[in-house]
Amino acid sequence: MNKKFLSAILFGALMVTSTGTFVSCKDYDDDIDEINSKIDKIETTLSELESKIGDKGVSSVTFDEKTGVLTVVDGTGTKTYTIKTTAPSVEKTVVTVDGKDLKVDGKVIGQLGDTVEVKDNELYVNGKATGIKIGKYAILENDADGMYTITLPDANGEMKTIKLPKATSGMMNVTANVAKFTAKNTVTPSTAPDGIAWGKADKAITWKGAKGNIAKGQLLLGRYTEGEVTVVPSSYNLGAQTLKLVASDGSVAPVTVTATANNDLIYGDRAASANGNWTVAITMDETVTADNIATAFATEVESQAKNVKYALSVNGDLVTGYEFVIDTDETAETTALEATKIKVGEVNGTDDAKNASGTALTISDFKLGTNEIIIEDKDASNADAHKVYDAYLEIGDIDKAGRYGITVNGMKITAADKAAKQEIPFIVHILDVTGTETKQYIKVTFVAATVEDEPIADQTYKLMPEKNFVIDLGNTFTGLTDEQADKVQGNITWATDGNFFKASISSVTYYTDAACKKQVTDLSSAATIKTIKYAKIAKDEIADAPKAGATKLTITLSDAADAGNEIKKVSANYTITLPSFDELAVVNTNALWNEAGTTLTARMGWSTNATLSLAKAYTVKDGVKGLAIDEIEYVATYTTDDGDVKKLTVNKGEIENAGGLIVEKKVKYNTLAATASIELAKDLTVSKDFTVTVKSIFEDAKIVYYKAGAAQSIATVGADNYIAPLTGAADKRAGLALVFNGKEIAVAGTDMAIDGITLTTSDPSSATEVKVEYKNTEASKGTVVAPKGTTSKDAKGVSITDMKSGEKGTLVVTFTDKNGVVTTSTIDYQYN
Repeated sequence: MNKKFLSAILFGALMVTSTGTFVSCKDYDDDIDEINSKIDKIETTLSELESKIGDKGVSSVTFDEKTGVLTVVDGTGTKTYTIKTTAPSVEKTVVTVDGKDLKVDGKVIGQLGDTVEVKDNELYVNGKATGIKIGKYAILENDADGMYTITLPDANGEMKTIKLPKATSGMMNVTANVAKFTAKNTVTPSTAPDGIAWGKADKAITWKGAKGNIAKGQLLLGRYTEGEVTVVPSSYNLGAQTLKLVASDGSVAPVTVTATANNDLIYGDRAASANGNWTVAITMDETVTADNIATAFATEVESQAKNVKYALSVNGDLVTGYEFVIDTDETAETTALEATKIKVGEVNGTDDAKNASGTALTISDFKLGTNEIIIEDKDASNADAHKVYDAYLEIGDIDKAGRYGITVNGMKITAADKAAKQEIPFIVHILDVTGTETKQYIKVTFVAATVEDEPIADQTYKLMPEKNFVIDLGNTFTGLTDEQADKVQGNITWATDGNFFKASISSVTYYTDAACKKQVTDLSSAATIKTIKYAKIAKDEIADAPKAGATKLTITLSDAADAGNEIKKVSANYTITLPSFDELAVVNTNALWNEAGTTLTARMGWSTNATLSLAKAYTVKDGVKGLAIDEIEYVATYTTDDGDVKKLTVNKGEIENAGGLIVEKKVKYNTLAATASIELAKDLTVSKDFTVTVKSIFEDAKIVYYKAGAAQSIATVGADNYIAPLTGAADKRAGLALVFNGKEIAVAGTDMAIDGITLTTSDPSSATEVKVEYKNTEASKGTVVAPKGTTSKDAKGVSITDMKSGEKGTLVVTFTDKNGVVTTSTIDYQYN
């Protein structure tokens, strides 16, 4: 037999969802070719038929498989065509579906779940082409029921039909997630009975609830659970199918079964379940009565009552195992519902609330519009809600309810906006399965009326130091009607997500202009409140831990505080961005920065410890408001020879102890990694990294000998045994000078001072003093005598005695600061 032909039959059968047998033929290609030739004629005949029909339209097409007569009804009348199809006697192939396994001659060749579809007029199984063409093998596609119908001759030459669900809509697999219909308990775990509670009315009851009056002997059913199933593919519309629960003996449970899409994770309305999850509910049919409910869903096994297990049937096909159970109590409930075991609208029921003289239950913040009062179990040890047969609400104050637009329907309360903040009494009538009525008196207080948010323009603010949070309110106020504006009376609340501002904002001022020059102070007048266009939020309203980025602002205008109804509500995203450091500060203008403005030279000072000042490294940029120079903060670190990073303590720009930088009377660690930062709000900081080159107080100081304005390599010792001190100016300078920080003085007497530093002959007592000492090297000739005298006539300079003409030496001048750092300068000399 044509192997492709057989394959289509086999894999097509994978879609059959109940046990069955299909007989086909094999290994007779010549015979099958003859059959195919006849079926080809069907295709040709249909083509001819189509040309005859034209655009008149076909109202029906029927085919009688026994007689081979095709009947077509169109706009011109009825036409019949006789198509005879026979096949010789051939060897049989038996195809069976056993559970989920597909068997050919007893061998498993596939499972339920394989998909069938038609693409490009060809049958595909599991996405693979079979070579079976539409027309050649009479494959019909029916969108109405989502099926493919394949008609083929069997071993006896009779036409047989297989229906296969389409891959795009077919139900491939159903899994029962929750398959027990039992007492519905609203707390878990619950001590309430598992079985569905029921009772028999011992008398006729006049009842205003949704289930109506009750006849004597009528079955009263308590609340019971629903089942849950998952369908694959998820696109299958289980709710549109005919569902039944079928026992293994073929009997059908006396219930009506419905499926509702469970779209908890899906927005919008959908008929089918977007996630393949369905809730399966049952309703007992009229054959279930108080006399047979105990046994209607049970059977006796070995003298014991056992629940019957059911499979879910979809359109006549069993799609699950026998997993569903309808569990009813074996005996009627005899204990009436207890008010103390239930909650009514989330409030604990009480015996006191059973009558008008008792204490009514108080339900606060009940929503306006239509909402339902729910009866549920109190807790795990107090579970009686499953006994409820029906319930309804009665208004306790008809006149007041009428004034405020409040009505009831069953257990639902509908309240107009004008009912906001009003308290209305109700009576909850509860009928349980024993036929006993329980009343619960309640008082419901409604919340204030709310309105939907109206968006106003999203806005962005760069967080500058002055913190000028101005909000463009759009038509929030200007768009109010006179009536609305009159009701507001200053009842304006600001709320945020707490991202940047506090969750609730109270310090807000209102203006008519963006520059916030014209403030609106009278918020009680409709005329003035309608002029508001801008608002400014005080900087004190920043949250304790603010974050940059979008923060949502919601502004609500309400009527009088005792009602609190929302009149208008607007919201906007107010995005906080941070400026760069360079937008706020610049390097201080002085000669201590390198040309690129990235490295600062700082000199050490001394108080109790060695200190270093960075306080004036940066200054506030022109035009920046709300920032002072002392608000720029600094941190600094240095790295030791061992690679350890040491952090220095910086307080208001002053490094309090820089003694660790000094090693063996030198500033050894003379390069710092520093950062200047400006905190705009808590933990919202902008910063700038830079380098600090550290020098001692008198580092770079040196002595220079001039002649005719030019520095000389050798100083001259005169006939009076002195190296003369500096005299003259510019190109006439001559003599010995001390040069420091771009300044120079004559090396003369003992009271020298330069650039704020005083030179002393004793140990320095402050950071502004430096001890100066004079000597010469061991190889030098002459004896050095330090300068003496404080008057010009005595201040002759540095004396070198005991020298002869032409003798030379090297003068060594050392400067020791308060930190103990030594700076040395030398110059050669020669006796003239």
